[in-house]
Amino acid sequence: MPSPSSRTWFLVRHGETEWNAIARMQGQLDSPLTALGREHARTSGRLLARLGVDAVFASPLGRVRETIGILSEHVTVTPVFDDRLMEWSAGAWSGELYSDLPRRWPDEWAAWTADRYNQRSPRGENFADLAVRARSFVEAANRAPGERVAVVAHGFFNCALAEVLLGLSSVETMQIRQANDVVIRIVVTDGVASVDHFVGDAGPVTGLPA
Repeated sequence: MPSPSSRTWFLVRHGETEWNAIARMQGQLDSPLTALGREHARTSGRLLARLGVDAVFASPLGRVRETIGILSEHVTVTPVFDDRLMEWSAGAWSGELYSDLPRRWPDEWAAWTADRYNQRSPRGENFADLAVRARSFVEAANRAPGERVAVVAHGFFNCALAEVLLGLSSVETMQIRQANDVVIRIVVTDGVASVDHFVGDAGPVTGLPA
């Protein structure tokens, strides 16, 4: 089935988790949503219900599934879970406190913070790897019906998804900062993309969150 000439993408991040709250790196590991995170999910759900959604794709990781469970109180579209939407693999850093990484992996941490787009964590992925997954997902999703598509995923992965949809450079991609209560809206019409975002119930705000 051909994709519509105009499509709206909503990039939704899962609600705050216990590990988000204490700055522990999750990667493809999981921790439960906090009370604030559950409120983030409810707020995003109300926003999506107001804006309208025809299709929902989601990461299969637990924190997204918990978010989806809350979103479903407001958005009744059945989600399609896709492994390509998982957060980056943090490799050896998975489950570690961010504050411990410079001490335990000084050289690797210095290289990563200097060039997060291209450098990989030990046994992990980089943003270039995420962009490959994001591009594969977008190509497949563009063959599915629906003019308004929500993708419920992760902070790092949504950066890569925005890169693909907007044709961003690596520098522009690394400037994106999507908080747990932010929904990014990208409208692609005949190959031309525009972007704004919502913070909680407020917006739209022109451009990407940075």
